[in-house]
Amino acid sequence: MAAGKPTSKGQAWFCTTGLPSDIVIEVDEMSFHLHKFPLMSKSRKLHQLITEQENKPTMAWKQEKETEIEEEEGEEEEEATCHISIPEDFPGGSETFEMVAKFCYGVKMELSSSNVAPLRCAGEYLEMTEEFAEDNLISKTERFLSQSVFKSLKDSIRALKSCENVV
Repeated sequence: MAAGKPTSKGQAWFCTTGLPSDIVIEVDEMSFHLHKFPLMSKSRKLHQLITEQENKPTMAWKQEKETEIEEEEGEEEEEATCHISIPEDFPGGSETFEMVAKFCYGVKMELSSSNVAPLRCAGEYLEMTEEFAEDNLISKTERFLSQSVFKSLKDSIRALKSCENVV
């Protein structure tokens, strides 16, 4: 699924596809306003977290939904937004998660020796394996590491240096 141009507003990141977002994922202090299905199709971990939250709505979610319905009397009912907080130990933080989100939406991203290690770790954390989706993040980063980074000492050192940002 190709996405519209992603935009950032302060501590919030939006993917503008013309459709309202139905999930907010918080990483560090950044909020990502996204859509469930691109994420669920690539990440086993996000699929599980979203499914769990949908199957067990909390009181806060129910109250938020009731307030929305009351405020929109006479208007078509909107779907409530799912909120997920990713723990602080997410590899590479919000910067890496932004690249993961772009990958899930099919936005072309450039792998480099500076971002491949955090992305590989994020792929592992989010369980983005070949068994879950074809040509997923783990296999893409593994291929880039073996075909490009490991063939150059300079790039290998850059990749190792980028690991300082990975918790």
